[in-house]
Amino acid sequence: MRAERPSRRLQPPTPLAVGTMLGEYEVRHVLGQGSFGFVYRVTDAAADIDLAVKEFMPMHWALRIGATDVAARGPAEAEAFAQGLRFFLNEGRLLQQLDHPALIKVHGCWEANGTAYLAMDMCTGRNLHDTLQARWRSPSESALRSLLDTLLGALEHLHGAGLQHRDIAPQNIMIEADGRPLLMDLGAARRVSSARGEAGAVGPRDGYAALEMYSQHQQLKRGPWTDFYALGAILHLMIIGKPPPAASSRHQGDRIGFTLQRRDHRHSLLFLSIIDWLLALQPADRPQSVAELRAALAGESPVPARHAPSRKARWGMQFRRHRHWLWIGLGLLVTLALAAYVYRLWRTGLLPFLLR
Repeated sequence: MRAERPSRRLQPPTPLAVGTMLGEYEVRHVLGQGSFGFVYRVTDAAADIDLAVKEFMPMHWALRIGATDVAARGPAEAEAFAQGLRFFLNEGRLLQQLDHPALIKVHGCWEANGTAYLAMDMCTGRNLHDTLQARWRSPSESALRSLLDTLLGALEHLHGAGLQHRDIAPQNIMIEADGRPLLMDLGAARRVSSARGEAGAVGPRDGYAALEMYSQHQQLKRGPWTDFYALGAILHLMIIGKPPPAASSRHQGDRIGFTLQRRDHRHSLLFLSIIDWLLALQPADRPQSVAELRAALAGESPVPARHAPSRKARWGMQFRRHRHWLWIGLGLLVTLALAAYVYRLWRTGLLPFLLR
């Protein structure tokens, strides 16, 4: 029997060397590398400021040629690379026109060396994934509502410009030193790969990607509700420490809210029901706009009946939330009953007889 040949591993692309000039910017340091590119710290000598520059370099589709040039790995990858590059440039130019405190500020987007670059503000915080790793307890509901409110403001700005993020994940939310969340890194290249049916590192993020982001469900329409699913997954992660199961593996009747209600008693049933609503499998079953979601969060409009907690769930939540007081009360009742019984035996003169 012939042994199977090991699968060919992709040679990762090399970053730009320190000192490389990208227009008026000089590369000073490699800040990070992901599946779709490098991020560099650069210096603008004329303005005397440091910025971050993202280079479009999808490792599965492209490679470095020489010191600076980028090209598709081969004819099979050329179409995906060209499509991803076009999305990257279009979204970069749109983001340059947007200004919101919870969106990374983009200063420029240009094409050079066979690829494209995005110049943006430097972030001083750390991403949500690393922030949660350092915590030992889930945030309070007020903290989660504050984070959600800020991110909804950023999404409202994006959606108003005709954009969706489509790659909201803990790695793409930066928490600044003042606690402010910052939404980064639109999923331009990832949406190309998911449309092509690619999985793993370049496909939809399991746990955070909505059902319509998977190639086998391309018939489902994408829109603001696609981002809301990812927000629900972020809240799920922050409450119980892990994201929900991948949307592609969940059943139609699967309700995340039941799991949350059984495992959590620090957050209101309304808030947990809204998370369940955000994580509905079908796009039409989720909130359709930021305004609709804000109204439900404020209690100004009801959560759809299929996601609202049942009477049994409400009683169960109240029991879990106050069970320690119930046990204390039960203990006191038993103690009083025993005391009354002993007193009655003493009054009838049976107590000394029983103690002989």
